[in-house]
Order: sequence, then C-alpha cells, then structure tokens
Amino acid sequence: MTARDQRPAEDPAALETPLDRLGASRRRFLSLAGVSAGAAGLAACAAGGGGGDDAASSDGGGAAVAEGGGEVSDENPFGVDASAPVDVVIFNGGFGDQYGKDAGKKYAELYPEADVKVSSTVNIQPDLQPRFIGGNPPDLFDNSGAQSMNTSALISDGSLGELGALIKAPSLDGGTIEESLLPGVLVPGTYSGKLFALNYTYTVFALWYSATQFEKEGWKAPASWDEVMAIGESAKSAKLPLFAWGGQNAADYYQELALSMAIKEGGKEVATKLDKLDADAFSQQTVVDAHKAIEEAVKAGYFMSGGAGIKHTEAQAEWVTGKAVMYPSGSWIENEQRDVTPEDFKMTGLSTPVLSDGAKLGAAAIHGAAGEPFMVPSKGKNGAGGLEFLRIMLSKEQCQNFSKLTSSITIVKDTVPEDAFGSTALASVNELIQGAGEDVFTYNFKDWYGLGPDIKPLWTEFLGGDITADECLERTQEIVDKVREDDSIEKFDVE
Repeated sequence: MTARDQRPAEDPAALETPLDRLGASRRRFLSLAGVSAGAAGLAACAAGGGGGDDAASSDGGGAAVAEGGGEVSDENPFGVDASAPVDVVIFNGGFGDQYGKDAGKKYAELYPEADVKVSSTVNIQPDLQPRFIGGNPPDLFDNSGAQSMNTSALISDGSLGELGALIKAPSLDGGTIEESLLPGVLVPGTYSGKLFALNYTYTVFALWYSATQFEKEGWKAPASWDEVMAIGESAKSAKLPLFAWGGQNAADYYQELALSMAIKEGGKEVATKLDKLDADAFSQQTVVDAHKAIEEAVKAGYFMSGGAGIKHTEAQAEWVTGKAVMYPSGSWIENEQRDVTPEDFKMTGLSTPVLSDGAKLGAAAIHGAAGEPFMVPSKGKNGAGGLEFLRIMLSKEQCQNFSKLTSSITIVKDTVPEDAFGSTALASVNELIQGAGEDVFTYNFKDWYGLGPDIKPLWTEFLGGDITADECLERTQEIVDKVREDDSIEKFDVE
C-alpha cells in the first residue's frame, strides 16, 4: 500500500491525480499549513531581503536579484557585502553534499567575515516550503529529488530571482561564465525566455555496459538497435537477460531510451513536438518505431523477469554483478552504484543506438541535459551572496572537485582530464561529449509539466508485457492532451 492509499478518504488531495495537482500547485503553495493566499503574500512582503517588492517583474514571473550593498567590480560583480551571512541548501542525493560544503569553504576564503551556512537535506519541499511562506527562504537552494518544489508555481508567484546577471558575470577563470558553459545547458532552466534555474550537473544519457564482460564474450559495442538485439539473442542463449529493470524509475529510463532513439531518427523537430504537447506528439512515426523496437525486445524475452517487484537500485545491482548485460541511465549511474560495482567491471557508456542507417542525427549525437537545478529565491536575505556562491561553484577548481567526488560532469567545459580521475564511466562520458560536439539534443515536457508520476506506471506495465506499444503510446498521448487542454496550467514557450 502506498502513502497515497493510506490517506483518509475525506482528504481532497487523496482523490487528485498528479495532473490535478499540477494545476493546483500554486494554490497549494500559498495555502500550506493553513496559511491563506493573502496571508502568505503579506508574509513575503514583510520579509524584505534580496530582490524586494520593487524588483518583482510586472507579470509575476520572477524578480531581479538585488545587489548586496558592496562595491561592484569584476572581482565582485554582484556587489556582495563581504560581512553578510549566506545560507545555502544542498540536495543530498546521488551526488552527496560534499561538493557544496567545499564550495562553502571557498566562499569563506574569499569572504572571511561572512558566516557561511551550507546545510543539506533529501526533503527539499517539506523543509523549504514553510520557509518560503514565512518569508525566510535560503539565499540559494538545490531544487532536486523526488520532493523538489514545483518550479512553475515558484515562478508564477514571483518567488525566484532571475539569473541572467549570473551568466553574464566574469568567471573566476577568465571570460564570462556563459562562455565557459557546454552547449545547451541553460535551456532546461529557461522558462519563456527567462533563466530561473542554473542546472549544475551535465548528464549524458547512455546505454551502459561492462567493457570487461564485452571483451570476455567477444561483443562489440553496438551502434544500432539491430546490433543491440543481436547481443540480446547471444545473451539469451546463455540464459542471461539483455536488460535489467526494476520499478517505475528504471522503467522510466527505457522511455528515455525510446524517445532518444526517436529523436536521433527523426531529428530535433521530434523533441519540439513533444515539448509543445502536440496532439500527434506520440503518433510521430519515429516515436512509434522506437516504442515498437522496445516491444520487440520485451516479446523476445530480453528483459529481466520480475522487474516490477524490485527497486531500480536493486535492478542496477543485478546488472553490475553480471546478471544482465545492459542498462540505460544517466551518467550518475557509476556514483549511484559505486558501493556494489566490482573493481574490474569497467563501466562504459555508449551513445543511444540508431534505429536505421537513415537517422537524421548522426550516430554520435547524444541526449545531454543539465540537471540539479540551483535557484536563488527573490526574497532571500542575501541574494547577491547566492549568486556569488554559484559563481564559485562554476569555477574550474570546484567543477573538477565535483567530478573527483562523484565521477560526474558539471556544465563547465574542459574540466575533466584525459584520465578522468581513473573512472572508465567518466572517461566514456567525456568521449561522448567530445564526439557529439554541437550534435546534442534534449526534451523538457516531462519536467516542465510534472508528468513523471503519470507516465512511469505505463512503462512498468509495458516492460512487464501487460500492455502493448500501441496502448502505451495512446495512453501517454492522453496524458499529454490533458495538460495541453487545461487552461489553468501555464504552458512554456518552445523555440
């Protein structure tokens, strides 16, 4: 029984679907813990702090971050008050929190008179929502994890500061911060032309395997789906499943694989239709073809049995201990499975396989996306300090430290050495990025509109063989249609 099932029947929220909650998110944000919308607004007005009421944009869509009161210069582009305390909250998830603490130490070196507080939690929304309502948000927070705050609600309420000044600011390493970034990394945090979130990590979505196992079996890294299926047949003869999966999170990774194959086949316009919530988004031919490809693998028995009954981390543990051959995931996978992966595994990622030789995007194209969104509240007491903390995090020194700690990459270019700090996974990700160049794509509709809770169960059914590809496509389109046709849900512009 889930937590939702255990709620009292008279609780109206117990009857809501995730889509219902999306439309009501802003109202609920203002009414948490019995605080009315009017009272919450008064509390925010009374709080003062960086940004202030005069800084709020006229359309309610965010606010400027006020200068900190210090002298503005190239060394201090946001006018940080050197003695002002700074309050930062890190999401303590797959990347841990040490990188944030280390950035805090650097901030303290630059501003020794400041009281630097870096705290961490896995409960972002429960811990921070009362602070927003009370008018006392942190100066910077990492809005990540299963309990992240609803970004569109925060934007609509004017609770987030715009970050345009950050990317135009001088980098600690020379040039501007914008010039130091990988292609496309600002897109996920940009809402209708305004940057509200700086996504710090760069995730490459790949199909992962053990180079040790492939060498032993004589398998070549597949570039096409046909080659993947050939490995599946070879593995099946050895009674070894091609793919591991477990629970809704792992099932969701296979939708990413399908959509990435569809976009590589049909071009970036496929992703555009998805983000626009088009009425035929999931009847696009390449989207259909990619779902059919996954269905072929399901019918062939290439998926590990019993996946619906275990967690994704358990499935991943099965994979790294040699009980399955491949696994699609973001490049966080090595750090997430570090404690159970054998030393000789040689975890390696390859670019999403193409469906055919006629794929519009090259075989080297990757689904690369920035994640781990850092945000500066418009009502924080030291918004300038929040911006400066981010500027420090974006220095090569701190980015390299992050990669050493997590075997993952940040959004700053050229920070991973050739030896990738001894990580085969990180080395392969670096190679994929270099090989793709500008040929990088992503899509945002699931994150923009909070559709994960609705779509994940469909893929659990699909991978378990309980529904067909056609049924999965039809039901996914129904979810998309419901959002598109609901005028109470703010829609974001797609270029």
